[in-house]
Amino acid sequence: MKKLVISIIILSQLFIIMILEMPKDIIKNNNYNINILKENGSLNMVSAIVLDYRFYDTFFEILVFTVTIIGISYFMKFFQTSKYEFTEPSIILKVFAPVMFPITLLLGFYNILTGHLYPGGGFNSGIIFGTGVLSLAIIKKYEEIEEVFEKSKIEEIKVFIPMLIIIYALIGKIFFGEYFINFFPKLTPGSIFSGGSAVMLNSFIAFEVFGGSWTILYQFIKHRGLL
Repeated sequence: MKKLVISIIILSQLFIIMILEMPKDIIKNNNYNINILKENGSLNMVSAIVLDYRFYDTFFEILVFTVTIIGISYFMKFFQTSKYEFTEPSIILKVFAPVMFPITLLLGFYNILTGHLYPGGGFNSGIIFGTGVLSLAIIKKYEEIEEVFEKSKIEEIKVFIPMLIIIYALIGKIFFGEYFINFFPKLTPGSIFSGGSAVMLNSFIAFEVFGGSWTILYQFIKHRGLL
C-alpha cells in the first residue's frame, strides 16, 4: 500500500509538471529553416532530430522499452526453470561464435561513436551487441550464461539509464532554460564529438537496448521448453 501511495504521488507530480510546461500560446515554429551543422554539428540529419530536436519522442521510446523488459523479468519469475539438458553444438558453431563476438563488439562501438556522422546510432548498436551475446549463448551451457548474467548486474544497471537521461534533461532546464537541450560543445562537423551530446546519448541508448535484449535472451534460455 505504501509503494502504491508513493507511486501515485510521484506520477501526480510528473503530470502537474507536464501541465505547467505546456505552451500557453501557439507559436510559429522557426525550426523549419534549421541549420543542423551550425546548431547541432551532426552530419547525420536523422541523428540530430532523434537526439536533439525530437528527443522527447526518443526518451519515451526508451521508457516503454525499459518498462517492457522489467515486466518480462518480473512475470518470467513465475515460470519454472527449464530442466533441459545441454546439447553440444556443432563444430561450425563452436568456431563461428567466438569469431562473431569480437566483430559485433567492434561494429557496435563504431556505430555508437559515428552514429551522428553516418547511418547508425544507439538503437541498432544495442541490437548488434545483443547479437554478439546471442552467438555465444548458442555454444554455452545455461549455467555459464546465468553466472555471467548475475555477475554483470546488467539487469540492475540498465534501470538507471533513464535516470541518467532525466538528470541530463534537468541540467538543461536548470542552467539553459530547456529540457533535453543539447548543451555540449558542438565542435567541428565531421569529428567524433561534433554532435554535442550525441555520443553520450547513443551510449545510453545502446546499453539500454543491449541490456534489455540480454535480459530477454537470458529469461527465454532459463525457461526454454515452457513457453
